[in-house]
Amino acid sequence: MIKKKTYDLNKFFFKSIKKSQPFTKVKLAISQDEKIAWHNYKSKWISNEFSRQYGHKLRSTSQAILTTSKTIIKDNPKLTVRLKKTNEIHIPIIVIDRYLKIPISSKILKDISKKRIIIFTSKKNKKSRDLTKLGCELVYFKLNKMNKFNLKNLFKKIYSLKIADVLVEAGGILFTDLIKNKLVDELHIFRSNIYIGHKGKPAILKNKINDLKLSIQEKKIFKNDFYYKYNLI
Repeated sequence: MIKKKTYDLNKFFFKSIKKSQPFTKVKLAISQDEKIAWHNYKSKWISNEFSRQYGHKLRSTSQAILTTSKTIIKDNPKLTVRLKKTNEIHIPIIVIDRYLKIPISSKILKDISKKRIIIFTSKKNKKSRDLTKLGCELVYFKLNKMNKFNLKNLFKKIYSLKIADVLVEAGGILFTDLIKNKLVDELHIFRSNIYIGHKGKPAILKNKINDLKLSIQEKKIFKNDFYYKYNLI
């Protein structure tokens, strides 16, 4: 029993050492019809404030947040931990940005002296030099034949940067690619009672969450939202 509890508490540590890649959690806020946004991104929030507060708790138990330049451009999030309204905690942020599209004015680049920003990109240019001068760590990766990064190699590189536990906060395209590459260990779903419709942006491309091999670990209710924590089998 003690061994099991120890493993549960340190599962990301054991799994990351075994795979030489970070323990990977994905956080998604979805509608009843499994959409993560309207087609025109007209509304920022799908989940309610209680779900979002619990999302900050998930951030606080993570070593880093992984996102994409597309998410930064669309939402311009701070990606800080705000457990209390008066206290803002900065944790490392990893950005997948193939063509270095991240705006210099992005909120995550504010107060950069207080945090670690790692950007994976294929571009070496004036902007990359400017971002390095600003304090970002740029990691250069080649694109494959499909103009994408090899995510398995990218995750091994993240692990080599002394990051063994990441929380992914991005869109359906990255989530789908992570699933295809079997890189997701844990899934955190906040399901609201909103219905978006077929034009909305799906949580997972050409599939449904229930089609994945999942083992439910926890369920909570945050007013009108339902929260589910799954392990991927």
